[in-house]
Amino acid sequence: MFKNPFQVAIIFAVISLIVKLSIYGMEVQHGSMERYIWYIYMLILLFAVFFGIRSNKIMYEGTTSLGQDFRTGARTASFYGILMALITYFYYAQIDVDFFAIKKAELYATYPDKIANALSESTMTLVQIKEKVRGDIANSATIYTPYFQASTTMFGLVFIGLFNSIVFAFLMKRYPGFKK
Repeated sequence: MFKNPFQVAIIFAVISLIVKLSIYGMEVQHGSMERYIWYIYMLILLFAVFFGIRSNKIMYEGTTSLGQDFRTGARTASFYGILMALITYFYYAQIDVDFFAIKKAELYATYPDKIANALSESTMTLVQIKEKVRGDIANSATIYTPYFQASTTMFGLVFIGLFNSIVFAFLMKRYPGFKK
């Protein structure tokens, strides 16, 4: 079915792109789907690693070692992570450009309540509250950018993919029926 781990990663990255664009097209990218997209990416990554290792086993007719299986899964996961980082960057930079402005507005809308709570608790002075708000604004300017989201996506998917790779390498070594 698949020739190599890179082809597997490309196909599953395209599937992830279709899912992301479908969510955008339905206009549900804000709210609960924002959190669930990570779960969808992790599920797609799980399938990508599985099929990457499986394609390698088929290519070498099942004579692969645990290390080879892990490296194949890691290559698939890493390439998928890099592709998803590129997709994430261009999605937030070109397609959904208002996403971060909406997130910042939601964050800034909570400040009056936070300030009132801090003042009523009498644990912080007005100067400390002002410094905390400045720090939150500076952090939001860093966090809510396409570059930060893309790099976070890449590192997160690569590390999760490495874990998936070792688990699938062990499982496929223990249960060799996955290669058919």
